[in-house]
Order: sequence, then C-alpha cells, then structure tokens
Amino acid sequence: MENTKQFICLILTLAFSLCFSGCGRKPASKIKVDGIQSKVQKVLSGNQIELQNGLKVEILGIKPSEHTKNYLEKQVKGENVVVVSDSKQPQYINTYKTQVRAYVKVKGEGYCVSGKMLTNRIADLSQTFVKDSIEQFKKYAYGDTHHSTMTSTELLTYMKPATFMIYSEDESLGTGFFINDNGLALTNNHVYDGSNEALIFFFDDDGNVNFSNYRKINRVLFTGQAGENNRIDFTVFQVQLDNGEKVRYMPLVKQHEKDGEAIAKIGCPLGDPKCNFQTGILSHYNEGYFTHNIPANHGDSGGPIVNFKGEVVGINQSIDFNTTIREQAKGIAYGVDADLIRQLLEANEIQYGR
Repeated sequence: MENTKQFICLILTLAFSLCFSGCGRKPASKIKVDGIQSKVQKVLSGNQIELQNGLKVEILGIKPSEHTKNYLEKQVKGENVVVVSDSKQPQYINTYKTQVRAYVKVKGEGYCVSGKMLTNRIADLSQTFVKDSIEQFKKYAYGDTHHSTMTSTELLTYMKPATFMIYSEDESLGTGFFINDNGLALTNNHVYDGSNEALIFFFDDDGNVNFSNYRKINRVLFTGQAGENNRIDFTVFQVQLDNGEKVRYMPLVKQHEKDGEAIAKIGCPLGDPKCNFQTGILSHYNEGYFTHNIPANHGDSGGPIVNFKGEVVGINQSIDFNTTIREQAKGIAYGVDADLIRQLLEANEIQYGR
C-alpha cells in the first residue's frame, strides 16, 4: 500500500510539474497569424502572395484571375502589409515557412486588399473559406449575383472616391466620375468639351475637394449635345493617371430602373468645395434622358446619378446652362440616360467597367 501511495504521488507530482511548465499555454515557438507584418516579396497567383519573412498567404474573399494578379503586382508587391486572420482558420503557425488563408491590409490603409479589389470591380467575390465579414463583402461586391441595397451612408462612402470636381482654364467647373479603373470618365458636354485645358480634383475621406490631389485630362473620346433642348449632353474622356494607378469607379446600369425608384447624386453645387449628396426619386424615362426630383444647380452638372446598388443610372444635368429648359422646368431636373451612353461605348468598342 505504501508503495502504491508513493507511485500515485510521483504521478501527481509529474503531472503537476508538466501542467505548470506548459499545460494550458501555447508553446513558445507558436506564431500568431493575426497581426503578422512583412513586405510582399512575390506574387504567386491572382490570390496568393509570398512575404519577405517566408509566409505565403492565400488572400480570402476573391477569385483569382489575370486581372487580380496584375493588380497585386502593381499595387501590393513591395508594400508592407499586415495579415488579418479569419476566425475559422488556424490562428497559430509553427514557422513562417508555411501557407495560411487570411486577409491582407497594406499598412496604413483602412480597407483590406480583397475589399479594395471587390469595390473597384477588379475581382469577383469568392466565399470559399470565408467566415468573417461575408455580409460586408456582399454589400460591396455589386456583381450580377450579389446586388445588395446600400444605406444612404454606405452609398455616399461608396460614391465619393469615384467622383471628382472638374475645373477648366476658362474658370468653369462641374462634376465628373469614373466608369472604369483606368481613368475613363463621364461628365456633361457643357461642363467640359475638350476645348480648354482642365484638371480633375479628388475628394478626401471627409468629402472635401482635395486641391493638392489632382490629375490632368488626357483626351476626349466623345462629346456632344443632342435631343430636344440639348437635354442629351455628355462627354466621355480619359483622365491621365500616374504610372500603374487604379481608381475607384462605378458601373453603368444594365437596364432602366423603374419609374419611382430611389436614386442619389453627388455634385459640387455653386462651386462648394465639399461634395453634396442628395437622394430622390426617378420620375420617368424619355428618349435619351429621364426626369427626377433632386435639385440641380450650377456645379452639380456632370455628376453621377446612381441607384442604391451603386450602379450609374445617368449623368446629372443642371438646367442653368440652357435658358429654355430653365424657364420651362419649374423644379424638374434632368439626367442623361446611362443606357444610351453604354450603347455608344459598346458601338465604338470603348472599354468601360462592368
């Protein structure tokens, strides 16, 4: 019996010792995935990168393609990034010389890389292995199968980076917006017709015009006025971007909205250096244009009118430039039909964001 007690005491002592030397604690060699920081050394595929520390990351949330691979090469390679783990993926690794599935953020930026690629229509959404933030991805992955209605706050946040103020050398100003990530843009003909030099100024995160962040307009692809009282009035132009730069853009709607649908616009009314966001109702379509009830003032011209899925329904058209319309309108505002613009782009084989 005495020997048995001594044996049990020995076992308990060993167990006690083992518990306090490691039981319940992660071995010191374990590395926490969330928060790993390193420089991107290599792009392995359209959704895989290799970090300088040897870690390979399969980026969650996006389907790999040549487009996504090119984006990673131009925008992420060489950048310092932070790895953000998904709750259902392994949280610890033994060595950096391994592969994980996670999100990646360029250090100092708010959005993760996959989120930026989805909002800019560079990538398609992939739900494989994604457990966290899938609803947020769905809101911004506005492809055919993931159309989600945004709130007004979400829509404003979404529209600001794709919209800008236009200022030309004759001191006229208006609004414009991007329709692909390579700088293809739209505005009204009476805002910009290519006859003068002009600059575009981006909005900052607070919606103020950033006069230190501007780009030149490279060339005009199409411009003109047509229809009754020149209501069909738009210019397609190319903004000169920095080498390898990609911009946020909004896709053109693929079919007409129904009369009475909710819409929103951004503009710079009366030269206000802060973007003005307003919502309203689309009244009805006519030949090449539609009417709506959002007030339009000088400076609003050329801005985007979108539905609450973030698709461009048309170009806002101030009536100030046309005396006849101004006298007849009595509070009615006009928009150039985006479907007409899309048909023109396709007929002339001009590549736009889809």
